[in-house]
This record gives sequence, structure tokens and C-alpha cells, in this order.
Amino acid sequence: TNFKTVKQSIKRLKEMDAIPEGDGTILDHSLVFAFTDQSFAKIHAVDGLPIFVAGGASGRMKSGFHVAGDSSPVSRVGLTIQKAMGVSLDVWGKGSMEIRQPYTDLLA
Repeated sequence: TNFKTVKQSIKRLKEMDAIPEGDGTILDHSLVFAFTDQSFAKIHAVDGLPIFVAGGASGRMKSGFHVAGDSSPVSRVGLTIQKAMGVSLDVWGKGSMEIRQPYTDLLA
């Protein structure tokens, strides 16, 4: 991970959290999802991918949690986000990335 990029991302999130919007801030009413497709690029490793979700999605997502991925595919986070946004689906992803169980403890 490029440290400069991380610092820029943190700066943007702080900026979003400083702008009032309705009963909270822009970050409270947004959801930012970022990840990389490799945990160790030199060998193209896909275990232990760093995944980052910020914002409250207007109260639909809980924040302030660290969740160990328990070897679940990154699509589990995608399914969780879609559930939070009210998308009605029971499965998401294809092949080894297919997932049926969102991280329910993150849904508000």
C-alpha cells in the first residue's frame, strides 16, 4: 500500500466528516468501500486482503468495528453493503467468490 495514498484517503474522509449535512455529516450519510485485489503483490496472494469501509450510509451501517475476515471472500463485504442499501438478494458473486452470508453484525 502506498503510504501517500493512505494519507490522502484519510484526509478526504476527515474532510467528508467535517461537512455538515442534515442530522450529521456527509460521511455519516455516505459509504466508502475500498480494497485491493492482492494482499502481497509479488506472489499475487489473495488471502488476508485489506478491506476498508467508512461512513454510516445514513444509519444503515454500524461503524467503529474491525472484523477479521475469517477467510471469507471480499464479495462478503459487497453483499453486506448491498443488504445495507436495501438491495434484495440472497447470493452474490461467482464461483469461489459466491457468498450467501453478509456480515450481519455491521448492519444497523
